[in-house]
Amino acid sequence: MITTILAISIIAPTAQSKYLTCAVNGEHSANDEIATRDYNGVRWSFCCDDCLPKFDKEPAKYAELRSKDKTAAGVFLFDAISGNRLKKDDAKGGYTDYKGVRYMFSSKENKAKFDANMAKFGTMPKKDALYCPVGKEEVESYAAASGYSDYDGIRYYFCCGGCEGPFKKTPKEYIGNAKGHVGAPKIANEVVK
Repeated sequence: MITTILAISIIAPTAQSKYLTCAVNGEHSANDEIATRDYNGVRWSFCCDDCLPKFDKEPAKYAELRSKDKTAAGVFLFDAISGNRLKKDDAKGGYTDYKGVRYMFSSKENKAKFDANMAKFGTMPKKDALYCPVGKEEVESYAAASGYSDYDGIRYYFCCGGCEGPFKKTPKEYIGNAKGHVGAPKIANEVVK
């Protein structure tokens, strides 16, 4: 019995477990060999191929279901404090799991700021624009964006690192450029690990 309890505690993901759970069922460990989906700035993981069509059909439903979990089923592709695109190797500040999403940070200071106000920095918008309002060009995917900034309930993604500064300084000057590109988040691409 002790062996069984020990085995379950090793396999079962816990809050802040290094392993991700499946974005569809929220229970099984995610399989690194399964394709992922980028939706709403988060790279979602799955346990098996059967889960992909379910997520593809209703990504908002599964993102909402996972937001009730203590374990993470997806990784946010950006530092939630700076808004900059962040790759796993650049996450020197560690991570925090919040509402089903793993947030990584470029510095311990950014992690501390996020941890002090998770509700503010971990809120996912209901609308976004995969169109750079400063560079006036399409952003191919969430993973291709250099960063993002939120304004008036909309998350705007940028094409290159030079666009965040001007936008953050005077967002009203630029938001009109992306007007026709604002909508509900969607699966931006399919990524195979």
